[in-house]
Amino acid sequence: MLTSAINYTKKNKVIPVYQQLANYFKQEIKQGHLQAQDKLPSIRKLSADLNLSRTTIETAYNILVSEGYLISRPQSGYQVCTLLIASKTEKSEPYLIKKSPNNSIRYNFSNNYIDSSTFDSALWRRCLNKTLHDPASITGYGEAQGEFILRKTLAQYSYTARGVICTPEQIVVGAGIQSLLAILLNLLPLKEKSVALEAPGFPQAEQAFTDHGWSVKTFDVANINADLPRLLLVSPSNPYKGQALSADERRNLLGWSALNDGYILEDDYNGEFRYFSRPVASLQGMANGERIIYLGSFSRSLIPSLRISYMVLPLNLLPAYYSSAKLYNQTSSTIEQLALAEFIAQGHLQRHVKKLRKLYSKKNDLLRTALLKNFGKKITILDYASGLHLRISLHYHYTANKIASKALEKGVKIIPVLTKSHNFPEILLSFAGIAACDIEAGVLALKSALEN
Repeated sequence: MLTSAINYTKKNKVIPVYQQLANYFKQEIKQGHLQAQDKLPSIRKLSADLNLSRTTIETAYNILVSEGYLISRPQSGYQVCTLLIASKTEKSEPYLIKKSPNNSIRYNFSNNYIDSSTFDSALWRRCLNKTLHDPASITGYGEAQGEFILRKTLAQYSYTARGVICTPEQIVVGAGIQSLLAILLNLLPLKEKSVALEAPGFPQAEQAFTDHGWSVKTFDVANINADLPRLLLVSPSNPYKGQALSADERRNLLGWSALNDGYILEDDYNGEFRYFSRPVASLQGMANGERIIYLGSFSRSLIPSLRISYMVLPLNLLPAYYSSAKLYNQTSSTIEQLALAEFIAQGHLQRHVKKLRKLYSKKNDLLRTALLKNFGKKITILDYASGLHLRISLHYHYTANKIASKALEKGVKIIPVLTKSHNFPEILLSFAGIAACDIEAGVLALKSALEN
């Protein structure tokens, strides 16, 4: 512990120094700063550090021992008492909410994790090791825009995989979509701070907009009109629709952008995962990079914990970005950026996505089969052609939230879809993280939750 932080004064004529020291250590123990079995400084060391006599230190320690705060062990010195901590910290920390992990979830159909068996950690470790063998590249703060080698690699990969047309200079790397939006919102030449999100919305993006004082509403891509604000956010492989935007919807969006001098934020979430046709090219590529801001990430194609996302800025926004770029520090790890560049350049990402597409196609089929087999006419599978989940309508007289609550009681975690429709409730069932062998058992548990 940092002994120089210990507070006492020799000017206090009421409380002697040894009692001040004892009181100080009591507070440290009660507040949890000193934990069970933590060792206190030896009498000799504390005496030298505080310029106090050994008698003063020993007297303070003896008080703590007599009151049960410390235990004196021969040859080991003074340690915080284990039994005392259990009772003291429980009473002295009333404002801490201790949340235990939820181990009751047996079948997780939520979309915030992936099956760990899909990620080749040995390959990733190899790329990290190669990066670590070049100290010169990782000893600084890194480039604010993102490491150039990664931006160059992303420009090549995103063109090949998603039809994105850009140069490395147009790419900005960051740790997640929210951090990139924080940069972008100061660049857009829009007088009105208003954005419309493709229904039913994107909570994380909404939070970023509202935090910066923007008004947020939703819109339907099938009904684009002139009353919309000049900034739209769409997800062409919308996770709530389970299908890509149609050709007409894409043309309407691009036409709206040209006619209304508007910008489109293209969140290409799960854009690479389509199961019954080839992945559809990005809107950004269709528009030749004009007035479309492309957002990409690796939370599903690799692992969510790899906090690397990127955006592709239109050429007309680059001057504004470069004038303010120096104000933003890079939020993503330089080491992981360089490792990702190596991972992509060696073709590992392309092979990994191909393997995932095959696996997720199989899980998609298993989940649809299990649902139809066990629920029959009590469900309608609405969309399943893309993304990492199915959107289904359940023919039960519950709300979507009630279904999620009842399912959780049976150890099944699902995602309720909150719609304004008065039809049957809808939910999402993600198959990204759940093991293939658990899918049917999870469906049976869901049915049991709704019918018992």
